[in-house]
Amino acid sequence: MTSAAIGDVVLEVDNLSTVFELKAGVARPVNGVNFQLRRGEILGVVGESGSGKSVTGLSILGLIDPPGRIESGAIRLNGLDLTKIDESEMRRHRGRSVSMIFQDPMTTLNPVLTIGRQFFDVLRAHRNVGREEAMTIAEGALERVGIPAPRLRLSSYPHELSGGMRQRVCIAIALACGPDVIIADEPTTALDVTIQSQILNLVQTLVRQNDAALVWITHDLSVVAGLCDRVAVMYAGRIVEIGSVKEVLDRPRHPYTIGLINSIPGDAPPGGRLSQIPGGPPSPFRLPPGCAFAPRCAKAATICETNPPSLGGPEYSVRCHFPA
Repeated sequence: MTSAAIGDVVLEVDNLSTVFELKAGVARPVNGVNFQLRRGEILGVVGESGSGKSVTGLSILGLIDPPGRIESGAIRLNGLDLTKIDESEMRRHRGRSVSMIFQDPMTTLNPVLTIGRQFFDVLRAHRNVGREEAMTIAEGALERVGIPAPRLRLSSYPHELSGGMRQRVCIAIALACGPDVIIADEPTTALDVTIQSQILNLVQTLVRQNDAALVWITHDLSVVAGLCDRVAVMYAGRIVEIGSVKEVLDRPRHPYTIGLINSIPGDAPPGGRLSQIPGGPPSPFRLPPGCAFAPRCAKAATICETNPPSLGGPEYSVRCHFPA
């Protein structure tokens, strides 16, 4: 996607912090996250498991249940702060203004309802349409995502479809009400490489056609390189580096980003040892006072252990005292 297709800011996440108050203590999986998203733009969010990627996406959708809660910050969708509205108003926006594509379509789709019924329920909740009009809209949506014989598939149950087709159905439902922002949480992880490529091409085309914005949560840097306009690298609940895909992946500056890229198996010489980042991420219950990556970083100094580095400007930022 070219920069010419990118428009005004539609989503602004400002200093977002989400906590879970448990018997073991207070966990902070999201700790001061900041980013902006423009129409027509695809932002990749990458990092190890437990870095806060999925919790960030669920926070935007207002899907954090007790004992979790958004502790502070703002989530502005077209200027409306979603953290300031009640659940009934959030339900009106969820699915219509902002929607989500989950990793496993079998847990997203209701196994005892037909595809057509699930489309109808979504459209009835957000658009004033009758059953026949809803089925026409649903048929067109399935056709756009490349499902053959869409009218026939509306009477099918999820178990009668392949994994790739089920994920296409989830994408079609997520786009049915024309949302401004889509959150996709590793939706191609369970698919084979061929189907994954088709889904990525489909999503990129649909985002461009619908003038929507997409947050693509993943651990796969190769997917980010081919799909996204910008990338945010998360570690221990914070964005440690954010910028254009080319700038971040070709010239990474944060030691954690450099470690992620160097650990890609395809970059290792034949017969050589695979590169890896030593140690493991800190517990969300006990985040260090300084840079969370300092215990694993070869460049860490005393200031890294005591003073948390700040993130820089809006276009390109790196949270490091000694960036490469």
